[in-house]
Amino acid sequence: MTDPLMQPFQTKNLTFKNRIVHAPTTLNMSDERGYATRQAVGAYEALAAGGYGAVCVGATCVRWDGLINERMLGFYDDTYTISHREIVEVIHNNGALAGIQLFYGGLIPGVGATFPIEPGKGWIPGTVSWGPSGKYPIGNPEPGVVPTEEYEDIVECFGQAARRAKEAGYDYVSYHFCHGSLPHVTLSLLENQGRNDKYQDRFLFCEEIVLRAQELCGKDYPQIPRLVCDENFEGGYDVDYFIEHYATRLHDLGIDALDCTFGSMLPAKNRDPEVSSGEVIGGGFYVPNMVALPYIKHLREGLQARGIDMPLMGSCNVNTPDQMRAMIADGAADFYASCRQSLDDPDFPRKIAEGRENEIRKSTRTGASLMTGNIFAKGIAGSAQNATFGRNRDYALTKTLDPKKVAIVGGGSGGMEYAITAHQIGHDVTIYEAGDQLGGVMAWAGNYKNLPNMEQIAYQPDWHKLMVAKHGISVKLNQTVTADFLKGEKPDVVVIATGAKPALPVIEGLDEALASGAAMPIDDVLSGKTSLDKAQPVLIWGSGEGIELALDLVRSGYQVRLIDPAPAFVPAAYIGSRARPVLRWAGQDGLAVEQGVTLVRVTDKAATLRNADGREETASFGALVVAPGRVAYDPLSRDLLGSGLRVQVVGDARIPRSYGNAIHEAAYLARHI
Repeated sequence: MTDPLMQPFQTKNLTFKNRIVHAPTTLNMSDERGYATRQAVGAYEALAAGGYGAVCVGATCVRWDGLINERMLGFYDDTYTISHREIVEVIHNNGALAGIQLFYGGLIPGVGATFPIEPGKGWIPGTVSWGPSGKYPIGNPEPGVVPTEEYEDIVECFGQAARRAKEAGYDYVSYHFCHGSLPHVTLSLLENQGRNDKYQDRFLFCEEIVLRAQELCGKDYPQIPRLVCDENFEGGYDVDYFIEHYATRLHDLGIDALDCTFGSMLPAKNRDPEVSSGEVIGGGFYVPNMVALPYIKHLREGLQARGIDMPLMGSCNVNTPDQMRAMIADGAADFYASCRQSLDDPDFPRKIAEGRENEIRKSTRTGASLMTGNIFAKGIAGSAQNATFGRNRDYALTKTLDPKKVAIVGGGSGGMEYAITAHQIGHDVTIYEAGDQLGGVMAWAGNYKNLPNMEQIAYQPDWHKLMVAKHGISVKLNQTVTADFLKGEKPDVVVIATGAKPALPVIEGLDEALASGAAMPIDDVLSGKTSLDKAQPVLIWGSGEGIELALDLVRSGYQVRLIDPAPAFVPAAYIGSRARPVLRWAGQDGLAVEQGVTLVRVTDKAATLRNADGREETASFGALVVAPGRVAYDPLSRDLLGSGLRVQVVGDARIPRSYGNAIHEAAYLARHI
């Protein structure tokens, strides 16, 4: 049976070879004037080579004052056409359709400012932050209001950019009619209030853009706008309103397909208290998988009830091939539009087609997949898991003519990434791991039974382990490595990837409690080395690392107390954006985060605590879990000084951060042996 994801699809004017499209993703890889660079061409070349039916170039600004990032692609005049032809060529050479999304900032350009900006301005010189009313600021707290004549000029800029796109060879144009851009906030029932010109018709601006593009490019030139189909705000429009007031007019314009998104960046009250409007845009770690699918099904049903057969694209929080197939099942979308998964593994469509789904580097969705900054402020898009993305041409692997013997001490994210890369280059690699399995902390960092989506954390170490096995890389488990051992082995390169260890403070009685088992590091609990007695109270010291464990235990029926010496809650770096929902759930489940509480001394089953006011109390416990943060653990570098061995340190063994930092450092260093 043919995989439904690989089935071709025909719109009015386009033929897609399969149902997987790379969604228009803002990469910010232009030069300082908005022209496409070698970096941008390489990134889109890699995506197209991955086997997508179409690759849509991300937000490309049509007028300079709408920029949201200084390295955003532009299409400001005809001189930009030639650099876009290079992108189109590499996409077409790899057998994919080439699309491009046209963009104008609206209220977004103020996002990312780290200094005060003038009312109505963006943080980039010459940019503006404005909307139809300016009542719902996104970036600049004092946005401006767009005059009628400026709306009309921006329509013309969109039309001319579409003409240039066609001349550059793009097969279709998309439009960023979503997430806070001027077209979207003009559609918004919240932001577009009180106008007395023609744009009080909220759909007119979008309509004029499509019509002007048709005038310049011809009615048969395909257009696939990307629209917010439900704002998810109280007082905002929903799917039913969208169908009645916007979708029918879109269909009448003759568009080829509708790229559906849901949610908004406006500062309004969320309709769903559990999943914010913004989370339905890009999907945080805890946001349900396929969060947009019910909306798409509702949209499809409503369109069919009106006799409208409009091709739909669906996306958001889709990680596995089976989830992708659910997105394009009967009654849902016709295409799966991939964003983050494309960056984490651009080759995943080809792997599906070749029957290698198990080799897909599935997205962990842990934190932002942005290792070089935030795309809204002074950064380019990238992947925490895939260090090659955005460096595709520079990081192309070339077999070495001078193979080296490489000893890697530690089999976590950094160690395995280094091993795989160095092996592919042609070096002789051995991983030495002190434990009984590869994976490091990532192997057990998601061992929470009562928190959603935690299985995703294991996606990365599972992929690493699979690749280590596939390449036949030598692995020595339960191997303690000393400096003398390495000197005896005489490798050319020693890679220290031993990670981090708990930053245990000097507290009276703590060492004895750890030795007796009355106290234990959080690592021992999560890894299963130590179990907890549900009948006994659990005291967790360290909220930054311990809050997820505390919440998980509360939901399992444990009596938990969570304390921390800092005056305010500061989540561990790897928790990041997960902290907000965790704090909300903690409040709902009756878990208090007690800040400003110091652990003074520990006995066998009790701890002396000192509160912020200096008052001391005794707290009994069945188990004391210590989660004080982490410090680098590098037991070898100093002992290898003067040995003649080349030593490199990666990941947490250098500085405790995220697994993404370890992967990126390893990928870089392995290419520079």
